[in-house]
Amino acid sequence: MSEEELSQLSLILLDEAHTIKPFDCEDIDLNEFLFEKAKLYKQEFLATTFILENEEQTVAYYSIFNDSLKVEEEGFASKSAFNRFLRDLVSHPKRHLKSFPALKIGRLGIDKNFKGKGLGKLIVNNIINDTLELNEKQACKLITVDAYNQSLHFYEKLNFEYLTENDKDEETRQMYLDLTSL
Repeated sequence: MSEEELSQLSLILLDEAHTIKPFDCEDIDLNEFLFEKAKLYKQEFLATTFILENEEQTVAYYSIFNDSLKVEEEGFASKSAFNRFLRDLVSHPKRHLKSFPALKIGRLGIDKNFKGKGLGKLIVNNIINDTLELNEKQACKLITVDAYNQSLHFYEKLNFEYLTENDKDEETRQMYLDLTSL
């Protein structure tokens, strides 16, 4: 996306008064969430949605919320895989924590006319930067996402890792980005 096109975009925190402009990411669930559920989720403190728009349309949106990544041995192929995961995630010798503070990317949609222009990467980098700033006042170790199969490569390129291999045949896979690695 060119600098000029980017300069014409506004990032807006969705509220009840905002009129959502036309948007179609060619995914019924993502479209439906934006138009039918995002404002309700905001009212009920379930998710916060940000919209990227120009004068004519909604170009992209994402919803985020607080999460906790609960890590249990049963979710791993073996006890050694579980211990290796904890060793990589927590540097101190007492690895008693089994739940880690996180921010979840609940939804991320790019309008079909703007796909492939780098907006997804720009949005995720914005989420990462906001989360790092938030860490000055509130601990958040991870960014998590339940990624659809068609989005796995996108998140892999952004250094997200799979929590486990146990969900590799599922519709979505749980992935995480360890913010301490940045």
